[in-house]
Amino acid sequence: MKTTALTLAQFAARLVALLPRLSRGISQRDLATLGALTLPQMWALEHLFDRGPCTMHALAGELRLHGSTATGLADQLMRRGLVVRRRSREDRRVVRVALTAKGRRSLEQVRGQRRASLIHGFEKHSRTERAHFLKSVEKLVLGLAENAPAAGRTRKKDTP
Repeated sequence: MKTTALTLAQFAARLVALLPRLSRGISQRDLATLGALTLPQMWALEHLFDRGPCTMHALAGELRLHGSTATGLADQLMRRGLVVRRRSREDRRVVRVALTAKGRRSLEQVRGQRRASLIHGFEKHSRTERAHFLKSVEKLVLGLAENAPAAGRTRKKDTP
């Protein structure tokens, strides 16, 4: 069946099957740089890289994790030397987490490797095909964000 003839449900099923393979293909070199990281650990590093240091509470909310789970995640990243945690001087209950220089360098290297993988994967696509792909992905990300529940809260069911 041609992909243009797929129903929306068939399209979604095909995409669900392909996305893990796409993700593995893009991140295949990550292991060499960072070792075996879980997705939440990688998301934490990405969040800290993009937005800077934050409280453990904010990181847990962003990753949609319980506080104790986020603490365990930060412990593992600290053992690898990728993040540091510090207590606030004003309120010792508040703990902030930040990337270390090693964490920043490692993530920059991973992002460079991902760019190289994508360049290789898209080198046979025309500029127009790449532009259409990028526009579709951007539109998908916006659409998914509109339907996502706020961090730390569950979404209420729609009522008629």
